[in-house]
Amino acid sequence: MKEFIAKQEILFIATADKHGECDCSFRFGKPGFARVLNDNYLVYPEYRGNGVMASQGNIVENPHIGMIFVDFFASTVGLHVNGKAKAVENEELLKFRKNLPADVVSEIKSEGRFRPERWLMVEVEEAYIHCSKHIPLLKKVGKEITWGTDDDGLKRSDFFALHGIPLYHRLGGEAAIQAITDALVLNLLLDDRLKPVLNEINLHTLLDKQIAFLKTAFGARQNQPDSDNMREFYRRQINPRMNDRLLDAAIVHLKETLIDLDVPEHEAIRLFENLMTASSIEPA
Repeated sequence: MKEFIAKQEILFIATADKHGECDCSFRFGKPGFARVLNDNYLVYPEYRGNGVMASQGNIVENPHIGMIFVDFFASTVGLHVNGKAKAVENEELLKFRKNLPADVVSEIKSEGRFRPERWLMVEVEEAYIHCSKHIPLLKKVGKEITWGTDDDGLKRSDFFALHGIPLYHRLGGEAAIQAITDALVLNLLLDDRLKPVLNEINLHTLLDKQIAFLKTAFGARQNQPDSDNMREFYRRQINPRMNDRLLDAAIVHLKETLIDLDVPEHEAIRLFENLMTASSIEPA
């Protein structure tokens, strides 16, 4: 099994949060990217680009992990490995044991996009075969892989985005806009910095204007402001007299609300590129 893992470049992982709600994902790397440390532990790297953090987020709440390595190119055998996982930072892994595999140490000390952000360490509880009977034998063809890229064209993050349909409809229409608005306005009202400008506005007016902005930004309305004017358009939806510092604070609340409510990352990034124009705050 150790020798098998040392040759694999495809790993599927399953995790669940504290409520038992599941997520399935996969990891790819060069052959042997998952390393066996000893009979009880293995590690695999988390590179920049695994930005959704669904698996790592689950593991913070619930350490149980199910893994399956599948060899599509030679034996057509799979290997199940189940156990408990935890996220380990590079420096912490270096302290874990003195005789780490040399390639692990080398990878930790590397620079640039090939350096892992952290590692997942798995304490193995069981391991068993997945027979080859129904696993297809595949032929690998050439594909240039750009590790750690943010290029949407290469990531194809919009593959299912259905660009002919406005984001407003893809998010869920009025119900989604209302949910975002309620959460956003609550966050705005709880910010002491914004109270002076928000106290000048009727609550219903503030709610209505946030709905108007979100519908416009998400394509429910045809008359959209130019990209350069999106920031000023949002300023008007709160208070035209709001200064840039307070506007930036409101935009941060908007961003955090969208992230909390699972608006697709690439859609949020596009919006904030326009909102942050001329701002001193860099979008994360």
